[in-house]
Amino acid sequence: MRVRGNIFGRLPVAKKLQVIVGVFVAIVICVFCLGALRSDILTGTRAYVGGEGLWSKAEKRAVISLARYAESRRESDYEEYLADIAVPAGDKEARLQLERATPDMSVVRQGFIQGRNSPEDVESMAELFRRFRHVGYMAQAIAIWTQGDQYIDQLRQLASDLHQEVNARHPDARRMQQITDQLATVDARLTPLEDEFSATLGRGARWTNRLLAGVTFTATGLLLILGIVLSAVVLKQIRNSEEKYHNLINTASDAILVIDAESRLILEANNKACELLGIPEHELLGTRDDQLYPADKREEYRRYLTPPTGGTARGGELELRRAHGSIVPVEVSAGTAEISGRRAVVGIFRDIRERFEAAAVLRRSEERFGYLIQNLSDIITVVAVDGTMLYHSPSVERVVGYRPTELIGNSLLDFIHPEDLASVRAALERVALEPGTAVPPEFRFRHKDGSWVWLEAFGNNLLNDAAVGGLVFTSRDVTARRGLEEQVRQSQKMEAVGRLAGGIAHDFNNMLMVIRGYAEIVMHHAAGVQGVRQSAETIVRTTESAASLTRQLLSFARKHVFSPQVIDLNALVGEMSNMLRGLLGEEMELVVKLDPWLGSISADPGQIEQVIMNLVVNARDAMPQGGKLGLETANMNVQDGSVRHHDVVPAGKYVRLTVSDTGVGMNPETQSHIFEPFFTTKSKEEGTGLGLSVVYNIVHDSGGHLWVNSEPGRGSSFHIYFPRVESVPEGRPARASADSARSGTETILVAEDQPDLRWMICQYLQELGYSVLETKDGTDAAALAEQYKGRIDVLLTDVVMPGMRGPEIAKRLASTRPGMKVIYMSGYTEGGFESGAEEQLGETASLLQKPFRLDHLASKIREVLGAASWR
Repeated sequence: MRVRGNIFGRLPVAKKLQVIVGVFVAIVICVFCLGALRSDILTGTRAYVGGEGLWSKAEKRAVISLARYAESRRESDYEEYLADIAVPAGDKEARLQLERATPDMSVVRQGFIQGRNSPEDVESMAELFRRFRHVGYMAQAIAIWTQGDQYIDQLRQLASDLHQEVNARHPDARRMQQITDQLATVDARLTPLEDEFSATLGRGARWTNRLLAGVTFTATGLLLILGIVLSAVVLKQIRNSEEKYHNLINTASDAILVIDAESRLILEANNKACELLGIPEHELLGTRDDQLYPADKREEYRRYLTPPTGGTARGGELELRRAHGSIVPVEVSAGTAEISGRRAVVGIFRDIRERFEAAAVLRRSEERFGYLIQNLSDIITVVAVDGTMLYHSPSVERVVGYRPTELIGNSLLDFIHPEDLASVRAALERVALEPGTAVPPEFRFRHKDGSWVWLEAFGNNLLNDAAVGGLVFTSRDVTARRGLEEQVRQSQKMEAVGRLAGGIAHDFNNMLMVIRGYAEIVMHHAAGVQGVRQSAETIVRTTESAASLTRQLLSFARKHVFSPQVIDLNALVGEMSNMLRGLLGEEMELVVKLDPWLGSISADPGQIEQVIMNLVVNARDAMPQGGKLGLETANMNVQDGSVRHHDVVPAGKYVRLTVSDTGVGMNPETQSHIFEPFFTTKSKEEGTGLGLSVVYNIVHDSGGHLWVNSEPGRGSSFHIYFPRVESVPEGRPARASADSARSGTETILVAEDQPDLRWMICQYLQELGYSVLETKDGTDAAALAEQYKGRIDVLLTDVVMPGMRGPEIAKRLASTRPGMKVIYMSGYTEGGFESGAEEQLGETASLLQKPFRLDHLASKIREVLGAASWR
């Protein structure tokens, strides 16, 4: 105690007064802290007692709701029970979380609020629990709480059993009564626990109140006595103020030098000065002050360290030279004083190296932040409450074309799309009125070129931030994302249209088949009647046009049967040349340029014909005043970067087909839509908008790539790249003529669900001499084939039928009739084959695409039967 007294005695008077003030401040803080602790404990206790009341009421209501539910069996009563039982369940969740070593306070808060405790009491309840959970009355109360939660768990289990019994197919009234009785028992056990919980917390609160009151009075008294004692010591030692001066200098955190104003010799130096300059005290005393600074800094040094006679202090920044010659920056404050009757300059030097380093770090941080802002892809905007733009990050120019200076001072709302204006204005008001952050809806901002840019923004209210003083929005360009979303929606729409097209094609092809078949029969029987034959030929041509439209629909929907084979593109183009010239007017010139060394491709010949036909018709319509239409083939070896459209055509070996015209051409906007189904620049009477969409699908399904080059007024060129194959092209069968039908006497099993089509095919085959077994669907065909004892040479079946489909019939009959040939008829095959059509057909099966000519049917039958002669 004497040592502490000596230390206190050596302090200057000011320090002693500070200590005394500190003691009295400590008294106030002690009283305040103990009072605050007392208030927190009492508040938490009050909250727990109040929560117990809510807990008890909720438990009682839950039991009443269950009893009512057992009688009424209404789900609304059970829902009331669930709402009430959630109160003790929430308190239990909070308790279990608080019992952990590191509880999740968000879960605790949610649990207490679910228990209908005031959100303002949650913190004090949690603190009371964590501080005193193992102490006295609080430990007892928690034990009672835990026991009550166990009874609540029993109550919940009984409620679950009751709910299950009520919802059983045959509820057991006796069982429900037993559950109700058990509920009453649990309720009766809970009531004394609730009372005991409140009583325990009440006793604990009173005991704590008394304890803290005693501690408060004791601590206050001790600190008060200490303050009085220290005050007496100060009064006793105040006469020793001379010692104060030396203690002050030696304990200062800044360097202090006392310099004679006349001789400029250093009279006194504290420990910090010796440390700062790196010179021992005995060497430093008596040294002239001009040894402490560079020679070129003399005038500046003397200006600060030669105060006026009046003694007014001066301050500034200087550089001192240390013992080893290094320079240290200091902040100096100097004044004059009388020491032992001599005028002296007292200089206080503060080392500011850390400040300089911190300034350098801050400067680098600001430069880094500026660089990040300059290169940020998102836009940072500061907006006033009225919508006036106060700041824009430089990235705004990259996104919307405006320099920041062109936007600052203007209203944000002036650049918003009219359709988005209301939602953006509402978002501004919401961010301005409610502190925190908000997410406005996506909106369109006018680009400098007049287009609209979609932005996604995130707003933050920083009106109260002195450095910002506005609403801060971080915006991101989502135009590309919106475009992708639109493509997805378009793809889904096209899928739906494709399904519709496929469904229509099936029934339409059957009807076309009936119309065409009977027209061919009429042509055959009325060969000598010119008018009748011409009418029948008109019907046939019309059905061919309708069938072409159907094929386009199926190609667009990608439901057309694809039968690829190795073909010679030159031969195919050559065969079509005369027909294509017939499509063109006299004012148009067809130029065909074929590469004699052209490689082969793997594709469906019929579909490639349709590609050429659609492109030629499209080119013809693009030249209303006439012009030149070109067809060109060539071998192409595409390497990465070898052609300007390499991003469309991957590297590889290709056969290129080019269809070009000298017509009106297309602008970029039109080119971006030409492959969309039903998009057309023609009138409704001139086009369906399916032609180029079909071309795109066929090329894509063939593994090829399509690239378009067009400019308004300079025509268009469609370049199609088919992968080149090394195989030898297959010979293309000659088209069957009307007289090439073959007759026979074999037995043919016909399975077709369309009555008119089935009857026409059967009648035609019977006229050719065949024995025909007619069935209305797959199930009927399978049953007839199993009952029929004779030989069945050919199964002629539709692919898609109700019940059993064509491939299923063939598979079922293959084991019992291995020599039977199969011919499928199809107008639409989705779901007809398990995988590709070619794999399903096999060696004994063929496919006829509806609508087909009847003589083609007869030829196909003779082809699969391998007839040796024509009849």
